[in-house]
Amino acid sequence: MYSLKNFTASLNEKTDLDSEQIKFCIDQLVSEKVESSEKENFLISLSAKGETADEISSFIEHFRVLAKDPALEPFSENAIDLCGTGGDKAGSFNISTFVSFIIASSGTPVIKHGNRSISSKCGSADLLEAIGIPLEINKDKRIEGMKRLNYSFLFAPSFHPAFKHIAPVRKELAKKGTISIFNILGPMINPAQPGYQLLGVYSQKLVSKLSDSLHQSGTKGGFVIHGCVEGHSTINGVDELTSCGQNIAQGFGRNLSKEETNFTPEQFGFTQSPIEDLSGGDLNQNLNLMNHILSGTAPSGLTNSILMNTALAFLTTGRTQDLHEGVDLGRQLLQDGIVKKWLNQTTTFFA
Repeated sequence: MYSLKNFTASLNEKTDLDSEQIKFCIDQLVSEKVESSEKENFLISLSAKGETADEISSFIEHFRVLAKDPALEPFSENAIDLCGTGGDKAGSFNISTFVSFIIASSGTPVIKHGNRSISSKCGSADLLEAIGIPLEINKDKRIEGMKRLNYSFLFAPSFHPAFKHIAPVRKELAKKGTISIFNILGPMINPAQPGYQLLGVYSQKLVSKLSDSLHQSGTKGGFVIHGCVEGHSTINGVDELTSCGQNIAQGFGRNLSKEETNFTPEQFGFTQSPIEDLSGGDLNQNLNLMNHILSGTAPSGLTNSILMNTALAFLTTGRTQDLHEGVDLGRQLLQDGIVKKWLNQTTTFFA
């Protein structure tokens, strides 16, 4: 009879697991009847072996099945999710969250999946809640929000009850400084399964692997991205495109690319800026920064980085045909006050 211990032993022998074996292991991981120590040993062994793209794809598939249905099927196919894995220790502003506002204000549907801050002072959920978007709403309000605002935020703890019995293990691994598959899984298991995704990762080593995993999982299109940072004492890279140096991206689905692509700020029409331009802070500091972005008084490197991610998101969904067109559209939405108007409408809608 199979047990989690059996598969941990297989992983220790550097044996990869197939989809059915992963499904069994997930059922064990989410069970309250399995000892935490067994779960911890399994995750440590999986990480030590190195998760394959096939294994990650199987985790994505099975955790999507276990998630609650947000009832957004009519919108999902043409919607995009923009998020990062976190863990880059950069302490930057919530770039992907603000980009999601620009995209939605343009009329392109966004279904964002996220959580409160884990590795930073201000997570996507913290910022969204502060501007008046509730973390938990009923189905009818969620559907109406998509119709009126082209936007929905799915608060991860509300849609992934299966994580309840994994949380203590994740906390224990975090105390030990051990990275597991759950450090990267969250952004890839949006329960609405939007057609497109722009996924930022904290390590360049993850770009190809996660791109292959999302391609295998059937996501319609998108890119996995990583911003490289050189010569900094504590920051090696960020989970966004930035104007601070070279960026690595790899497409999947309809944006499939067999090799990683290098994106420089110059390809978007920008010059290189210092990493300090991206610095964020706690909730109040990030809210203040958001107002500066809207008024055109934010550090140029931050605004340019936001426009770079916006341009790639527009390209991903087919809204624009090239990066410069996407930058111009994003800049116009900001300068014409369309994004600010959308934010005001959003706050009023959820009041």
